[in-house]
Amino acid sequence: MANLNHTTPVKKTAASKVKNKTVTPPVVGIGASAGGLEALVNFFENVPLASGLAYVVIQHLDPTYKGMLPELLQRSTPMAVFQVTDRIKIEPNCVYVIPPNKDMSILHGLLHLLEPAARRGMRLPIDFFFRSLAEDQRETAIGVVLSGMGSDGTLGLRAIKEKAGLTLVQDPANAKFDSMPRSAIDAGVVDIIAPTEELPAKIVAYLRQVHPDIEHEPILENRSQTALEKIVILLRERTGNDFRCTRKTPCIAVSNAAWACIRSMQLPITCGICAKILRKSICCSRNC
Repeated sequence: MANLNHTTPVKKTAASKVKNKTVTPPVVGIGASAGGLEALVNFFENVPLASGLAYVVIQHLDPTYKGMLPELLQRSTPMAVFQVTDRIKIEPNCVYVIPPNKDMSILHGLLHLLEPAARRGMRLPIDFFFRSLAEDQRETAIGVVLSGMGSDGTLGLRAIKEKAGLTLVQDPANAKFDSMPRSAIDAGVVDIIAPTEELPAKIVAYLRQVHPDIEHEPILENRSQTALEKIVILLRERTGNDFRCTRKTPCIAVSNAAWACIRSMQLPITCGICAKILRKSICCSRNC
Protein backbone atom coordinates (compact mmCIF):
# COMPACT_ATOMS: atom_id res chain seq x y z
CA MET A 1 0.00 0.00 0.00
CA ALA A 2 1.17 3.53 -0.68
CA ASN A 3 2.73 5.65 2.05
CA LEU A 4 -0.06 6.89 4.32
CA ASN A 5 1.94 9.56 6.14
CA HIS A 6 1.20 12.27 3.54
CA THR A 7 -1.04 14.89 5.18
CA THR A 8 -1.98 17.02 2.15
CA PRO A 9 -5.80 17.54 2.10
CA VAL A 10 -7.88 15.95 -0.61
CA LYS A 11 -7.72 18.06 -3.77
CA LYS A 12 -10.81 16.61 -5.37
CA THR A 13 -13.74 15.80 -3.15
CA ALA A 14 -16.97 13.99 -3.77
CA ALA A 15 -18.79 16.99 -2.39
CA SER A 16 -18.38 18.87 -5.66
CA LYS A 17 -21.23 19.37 -8.10
CA VAL A 18 -20.95 17.16 -11.15
CA LYS A 19 -23.30 18.05 -13.95
CA ASN A 20 -25.71 19.70 -11.48
CA LYS A 21 -26.09 16.48 -9.44
CA THR A 22 -25.60 16.50 -5.68
CA VAL A 23 -23.24 13.74 -4.61
CA THR A 24 -22.30 12.30 -1.24
CA PRO A 25 -18.91 13.13 0.27
CA PRO A 26 -16.77 10.29 1.60
CA VAL A 27 -18.18 9.26 4.99
CA VAL A 28 -16.06 8.40 8.02
CA GLY A 29 -17.94 6.38 10.64
CA ILE A 30 -16.42 6.73 14.12
CA GLY A 31 -17.40 4.36 16.93
CA ALA A 32 -16.55 5.05 20.57
CA SER A 33 -17.70 4.00 24.02
CA ALA A 34 -16.08 4.28 27.45
CA GLY A 35 -13.29 6.84 27.33
CA GLY A 36 -14.49 7.91 23.92
CA LEU A 37 -14.98 11.62 24.60
CA GLU A 38 -11.27 12.27 25.10
CA ALA A 39 -10.44 10.21 22.02
CA LEU A 40 -13.05 12.01 19.90
CA VAL A 41 -11.78 15.42 20.97
CA ASN A 42 -8.21 14.43 20.08
CA PHE A 43 -9.42 13.12 16.72
CA PHE A 44 -11.36 16.23 15.70
CA GLU A 45 -8.70 18.64 16.90
CA ASN A 46 -6.49 17.11 14.21
CA VAL A 47 -8.91 16.92 11.27
CA PRO A 48 -7.43 18.99 8.38
CA LEU A 49 -9.41 22.08 7.42
CA ALA A 50 -11.65 21.54 4.39
CA SER A 51 -10.90 17.82 4.21
CA GLY A 52 -14.05 17.36 2.14
CA LEU A 53 -15.16 14.43 4.31
CA ALA A 54 -18.24 13.90 6.49
CA TYR A 55 -17.86 12.37 9.95
CA VAL A 56 -20.56 10.30 11.67
CA VAL A 57 -20.08 9.61 15.39
CA ILE A 58 -21.72 6.59 17.01
CA GLN A 59 -21.25 6.42 20.77
CA HIS A 60 -22.89 4.20 23.37
CA LEU A 61 -25.37 6.46 25.19
CA ASP A 62 -27.83 5.86 28.00
CA PRO A 63 -31.36 5.94 26.45
CA THR A 64 -32.51 8.49 29.04
CA TYR A 65 -29.39 10.65 28.85
CA LYS A 66 -29.65 14.01 27.12
CA GLY A 67 -26.07 14.20 25.96
CA MET A 68 -23.94 17.24 25.39
CA LEU A 69 -21.65 15.47 22.93
CA PRO A 70 -22.45 17.73 19.94
CA GLU A 71 -21.73 20.83 22.03
CA LEU A 72 -18.53 19.33 23.46
CA LEU A 73 -17.24 18.29 20.04
CA GLN A 74 -18.08 21.69 18.58
CA ARG A 75 -15.45 23.19 20.89
CA SER A 76 -12.76 21.02 19.30
CA THR A 77 -13.48 21.61 15.61
CA PRO A 78 -14.42 24.49 13.28
CA MET A 79 -16.69 22.08 11.37
CA ALA A 80 -20.43 22.25 12.01
CA VAL A 81 -21.57 19.58 14.48
CA PHE A 82 -25.15 18.26 14.38
CA GLN A 83 -27.16 15.81 16.42
CA VAL A 84 -28.75 13.60 13.78
CA THR A 85 -32.40 13.98 12.87
CA ASP A 86 -34.13 11.47 10.62
CA ARG A 87 -33.15 11.70 6.93
CA ILE A 88 -30.59 14.45 7.46
CA LYS A 89 -28.50 14.92 4.33
CA ILE A 90 -24.78 14.37 4.72
CA GLU A 91 -22.65 17.37 3.77
CA PRO A 92 -18.84 17.66 3.55
CA ASN A 93 -16.86 19.15 6.43
CA CYS A 94 -19.62 18.37 8.92
CA VAL A 95 -19.91 16.11 11.97
CA TYR A 96 -23.07 14.10 12.72
CA VAL A 97 -23.70 12.61 16.18
CA ILE A 98 -26.17 9.79 16.89
CA PRO A 99 -28.92 10.73 19.41
CA PRO A 100 -29.65 8.54 22.47
CA ASN A 101 -31.87 5.44 22.18
CA LYS A 102 -31.66 5.16 18.40
CA ASP A 103 -30.04 2.91 15.84
CA MET A 104 -28.74 4.71 12.78
CA SER A 105 -28.25 3.70 9.18
CA ILE A 106 -27.18 5.38 5.95
CA LEU A 107 -28.85 5.07 2.56
CA HIS A 108 -28.12 7.17 -0.55
CA GLY A 109 -26.22 9.70 1.57
CA LEU A 110 -29.07 10.26 4.04
CA LEU A 111 -28.89 9.27 7.71
CA HIS A 112 -31.89 7.35 8.99
CA LEU A 113 -32.89 6.86 12.62
CA LEU A 114 -34.60 3.64 13.64
CA GLU A 115 -35.99 2.28 16.88
CA PRO A 116 -33.49 -0.12 18.47
CA ALA A 117 -34.11 -3.69 17.36
CA ALA A 118 -32.22 -5.29 20.27
CA ARG A 119 -32.88 -5.01 24.00
CA ARG A 120 -30.84 -2.62 26.11
CA GLY A 121 -27.56 -4.23 27.06
CA MET A 122 -27.48 -6.25 23.84
CA ARG A 123 -27.36 -3.40 21.37
CA LEU A 124 -24.38 -2.93 19.09
CA PRO A 125 -25.06 0.47 17.47
CA ILE A 126 -21.54 0.79 16.02
CA ASP A 127 -21.76 -2.56 14.22
CA PHE A 128 -25.26 -1.63 13.02
CA PHE A 129 -24.10 1.62 11.43
CA PHE A 130 -20.82 0.25 10.05
CA ARG A 131 -22.61 -2.58 8.23
CA SER A 132 -24.94 -0.02 6.69
CA LEU A 133 -22.00 2.20 5.77
CA ALA A 134 -20.26 -0.72 4.06
CA GLU A 135 -23.32 -1.46 1.93
CA ASP A 136 -23.96 2.18 1.03
CA GLN A 137 -20.42 3.42 0.41
CA ARG A 138 -18.72 0.16 -0.64
CA GLU A 139 -14.99 0.65 -1.31
CA THR A 140 -15.07 4.27 -0.09
CA ALA A 141 -16.49 3.34 3.34
CA ILE A 142 -14.23 4.32 6.22
CA GLY A 143 -14.66 2.92 9.74
CA VAL A 144 -12.81 4.05 12.86
CA VAL A 145 -13.00 2.40 16.30
CA LEU A 146 -11.82 4.40 19.30
CA SER A 147 -11.68 3.76 23.03
CA GLY A 148 -14.36 1.54 24.52
CA MET A 149 -15.22 -1.62 26.42
CA GLY A 150 -16.53 -4.76 24.73
CA SER A 151 -16.32 -5.69 21.05
CA ASP A 152 -18.84 -3.39 19.34
CA GLY A 153 -17.40 -2.26 16.00
CA THR A 154 -15.47 -5.42 15.19
CA LEU A 155 -18.16 -7.00 13.00
CA GLY A 156 -18.85 -3.64 11.39
CA LEU A 157 -15.19 -3.17 10.48
CA ARG A 158 -15.21 -6.68 9.00
CA ALA A 159 -18.14 -5.68 6.77
CA ILE A 160 -16.29 -2.54 5.64
CA LYS A 161 -13.12 -4.49 4.93
CA GLU A 162 -15.08 -7.07 2.91
CA LYS A 163 -16.29 -4.21 0.67
CA ALA A 164 -12.65 -3.03 0.24
CA GLY A 165 -13.16 0.01 2.48
CA LEU A 166 -10.65 1.41 4.96
CA THR A 167 -10.60 0.31 8.62
CA LEU A 168 -8.72 2.07 11.42
CA VAL A 169 -8.50 1.79 15.19
CA GLN A 170 -7.00 3.83 17.97
CA ASP A 171 -3.73 2.39 19.20
CA PRO A 172 -4.70 0.34 22.30
CA ALA A 173 -1.71 1.79 24.13
CA ASN A 174 -3.21 5.24 23.49
CA ALA A 175 -6.78 4.28 24.51
CA LYS A 176 -8.30 4.81 27.96
CA PHE A 177 -10.21 1.54 27.47
CA ASP A 178 -8.62 -0.75 24.90
CA SER A 179 -11.20 -3.56 24.59
CA MET A 180 -12.93 -2.31 21.43
CA PRO A 181 -9.82 -1.50 19.37
CA ARG A 182 -8.05 -4.63 20.60
CA SER A 183 -11.04 -6.82 19.65
CA ALA A 184 -10.89 -5.50 16.07
CA ILE A 185 -7.12 -5.98 15.90
CA ASP A 186 -7.37 -9.56 17.19
CA ALA A 187 -10.05 -10.27 14.56
CA GLY A 188 -7.64 -9.24 11.79
CA VAL A 189 -9.96 -6.60 10.31
CA VAL A 190 -7.82 -3.47 10.81
CA ASP A 191 -5.78 -1.67 8.13
CA ILE A 192 -4.27 1.11 10.25
CA ILE A 193 -3.46 1.33 13.98
CA ALA A 194 -2.44 4.75 15.25
CA PRO A 195 -2.94 7.27 18.08
CA THR A 196 -6.13 9.29 17.64
CA GLU A 197 -4.30 12.48 16.69
CA GLU A 198 -2.69 10.71 13.71
CA LEU A 199 -5.81 9.01 12.32
CA PRO A 200 -7.36 12.00 10.44
CA ALA A 201 -4.23 12.66 8.36
CA LYS A 202 -3.94 8.98 7.48
CA ILE A 203 -7.57 8.90 6.29
CA VAL A 204 -7.13 11.99 4.09
CA ALA A 205 -3.85 10.68 2.67
CA TYR A 206 -5.41 7.30 1.88
CA LEU A 207 -8.32 8.86 -0.01
CA ARG A 208 -6.03 11.21 -1.91
CA GLN A 209 -3.83 8.35 -3.07
CA VAL A 210 -6.34 5.54 -3.58
CA HIS A 211 -9.59 7.34 -4.54
CA PRO A 212 -8.60 10.72 -6.03
CA ASP A 213 -11.70 11.00 -8.25
CA ILE A 214 -14.52 9.72 -6.07
CA GLU A 215 -18.04 10.14 -7.40
CA HIS A 216 -21.12 8.89 -5.60
CA GLU A 217 -24.75 8.23 -6.38
CA PRO A 218 -27.03 11.30 -6.43
CA ILE A 219 -28.72 11.91 -3.09
CA LEU A 220 -32.47 11.27 -3.17
CA GLU A 221 -34.28 14.54 -2.60
CA ASN A 222 -37.87 13.28 -2.86
CA ARG A 223 -39.29 12.97 0.64
CA SER A 224 -41.96 10.58 -0.63
CA GLN A 225 -39.18 7.98 -0.68
CA THR A 226 -39.05 7.89 3.14
CA ALA A 227 -41.06 4.69 3.60
CA LEU A 228 -39.25 2.90 0.78
CA GLU A 229 -35.87 3.84 2.25
CA LYS A 230 -36.87 2.48 5.65
CA ILE A 231 -37.93 -0.79 4.00
CA VAL A 232 -34.66 -1.10 2.12
CA ILE A 233 -32.67 -0.50 5.31
CA LEU A 234 -34.64 -3.09 7.28
CA LEU A 235 -34.43 -5.66 4.50
CA ARG A 236 -30.72 -5.10 4.06
CA GLU A 237 -30.08 -5.42 7.80
CA ARG A 238 -32.24 -8.53 8.32
CA THR A 239 -31.69 -10.47 5.10
CA GLY A 240 -28.35 -9.25 3.77
CA ASN A 241 -29.99 -8.42 0.41
CA ASP A 242 -29.91 -4.95 -1.12
CA PHE A 243 -33.15 -4.11 -2.94
CA ARG A 244 -32.11 -0.62 -4.01
CA CYS A 245 -33.33 0.54 -7.40
CA THR A 246 -30.36 1.06 -9.72
CA ARG A 247 -32.21 3.12 -12.31
CA LYS A 248 -31.72 6.89 -12.56
CA THR A 249 -35.37 7.49 -11.64
CA PRO A 250 -36.05 6.00 -8.18
CA CYS A 251 -38.76 3.36 -8.31
CA ILE A 252 -41.76 3.57 -5.99
CA ALA A 253 -42.98 0.01 -6.42
CA VAL A 254 -41.73 -2.69 -4.08
CA SER A 255 -40.45 -5.74 -5.92
CA ASN A 256 -42.13 -9.11 -5.41
CA ALA A 257 -39.00 -10.43 -3.70
CA ALA A 258 -38.83 -7.49 -1.33
CA TRP A 259 -42.53 -7.68 -0.59
CA ALA A 260 -42.24 -11.38 0.21
CA CYS A 261 -39.52 -10.56 2.75
CA ILE A 262 -41.65 -7.81 4.26
CA ARG A 263 -44.60 -10.15 4.66
CA SER A 264 -42.49 -12.96 6.11
CA MET A 265 -41.01 -10.62 8.74
CA GLN A 266 -44.38 -8.96 9.46
CA LEU A 267 -42.83 -5.51 9.45
CA PRO A 268 -45.35 -2.78 10.38
CA ILE A 269 -44.26 -0.36 7.65
CA THR A 270 -46.40 2.72 7.15
CA CYS A 271 -46.52 5.13 4.23
CA GLY A 272 -44.30 8.19 4.67
CA ILE A 273 -46.99 10.50 3.26
CA CYS A 274 -50.46 9.31 4.24
CA ALA A 275 -49.39 7.17 7.26
CA LYS A 276 -51.52 4.20 6.19
CA ILE A 277 -50.15 0.69 6.55
CA LEU A 278 -48.07 0.08 3.44
CA ARG A 279 -49.37 -2.45 0.96
CA LYS A 280 -47.36 -2.95 -2.22
CA SER A 281 -46.36 0.50 -3.39
CA ILE A 282 -45.21 3.75 -1.89
CA CYS A 283 -47.77 6.50 -1.88
CA CYS A 284 -46.65 9.29 -4.21
CA SER A 285 -49.86 11.34 -4.06
CA ARG A 286 -52.61 11.96 -1.55
CA ASN A 287 -54.03 8.49 -2.01
CA CYS A 288 -52.22 5.36 -0.86
